[in-house]
Amino acid sequence: MKKNLLVLGGSVGQVPAIEKAQALGMHAVVVSNDPSCIGASKADYFECVDITDFSRVERVARKYKVVGSMTMSNDLAVPTSCYVNEKLNLPMQGEGLIHVVADKYEMRKKFAAHQMFTPPFYKISHSVDLIRVKTQLQVAIQTKNYIVKPTDSSGSRGISKITNITELDQAVQYAMQFSPSGNVIVEEFVQGFEFGALSFSVDGEMVYCFLHNDKVKQMVQIGHSFPSLLSKNQVKRVQSECEKALNSLGIKNGPCHFDIMMTADGTPFIVEIGARLAAHQIPELIKLHSGIDLVSLTVQLASGQKPNCSPVTQTKAVAVQFIHFDENGILEKTGDLSLLHKKYHPADFALKFSENQEISKLQSSIDHYGHVIFTGNNVKEAENKCRQFIHELKKHIVCTANVW
Repeated sequence: MKKNLLVLGGSVGQVPAIEKAQALGMHAVVVSNDPSCIGASKADYFECVDITDFSRVERVARKYKVVGSMTMSNDLAVPTSCYVNEKLNLPMQGEGLIHVVADKYEMRKKFAAHQMFTPPFYKISHSVDLIRVKTQLQVAIQTKNYIVKPTDSSGSRGISKITNITELDQAVQYAMQFSPSGNVIVEEFVQGFEFGALSFSVDGEMVYCFLHNDKVKQMVQIGHSFPSLLSKNQVKRVQSECEKALNSLGIKNGPCHFDIMMTADGTPFIVEIGARLAAHQIPELIKLHSGIDLVSLTVQLASGQKPNCSPVTQTKAVAVQFIHFDENGILEKTGDLSLLHKKYHPADFALKFSENQEISKLQSSIDHYGHVIFTGNNVKEAENKCRQFIHELKKHIVCTANVW
């Protein structure tokens, strides 16, 4: 009899986990509050349940006697998965993770307690907190900038950078729109360049830690590439800080995605951690880059199997860039793209829109409408191929406004 693995979420981002579970001889049980999601059609069993509803997801897990649960890239599903795994004594990433993995403020407190580089940070839940933080920042904000964001959201949603104390009220109100708990964190803005990492741990050992370069526009990530452009010593220092962060949170198993800043003096600052695989085709890039299939390893670990963690023996340069728009509008027509595909031969290419569809300008990392992936002899070559491809792609797309 086949075993059942619970996958939380039914979006296109969860499909690799669903298909990998099935390829490894298991049934995929998918929960989502959207019965028309792609995961519903891919699943062996589907239940229309909100991924944040602990008790109902637990009932689904018990109903199908699942051997484990996981989510690919949905931050909102991570605490639920931790809860189900702990409640049913299934393979866990660590104990007591339910709240810390979903709360940027609690995460920052853990980092500070373990002597990691952590600038001043504050939590705002009520109007009295806002008054208190305003008072505390009156002097400091004259020489420093601050970031305001929800404690429990993802995808760069609800984030503002403030340079004046008069901007705080509006930034807090904006952030609270994207916070299920109504909590906001305010922290000193760390000047530096942004990049990321995806790790994989087994029994308390960080087996892999792949660092990727980020392409950022308006504080939103619009592309990634491997290998890291940091020096070998910088890579080692960042990997050591990532391991320290995992230890501070008590994460012993599975994947974790890191958002990181490197300051001018070379200090790595862990902005936050997602206790899950990364979105934005990063696992796919890592497989092209190193041959390591982190989706397969995560499914194995989540289902109680021993993951086959082979060493990285060779690497290649690879990049992804996302298709986005600079203005709101209506996409009227997409021309024939077969010649474009034949000319460039991308490693992967996908569009996430259709004709006569409303499109939104770039505000968060979820506001993209497809991607293209290229390999190359080096990072610059791979990134340039992505840029050239999208430049030509624009000529085949007709919109009601100058959305590019």
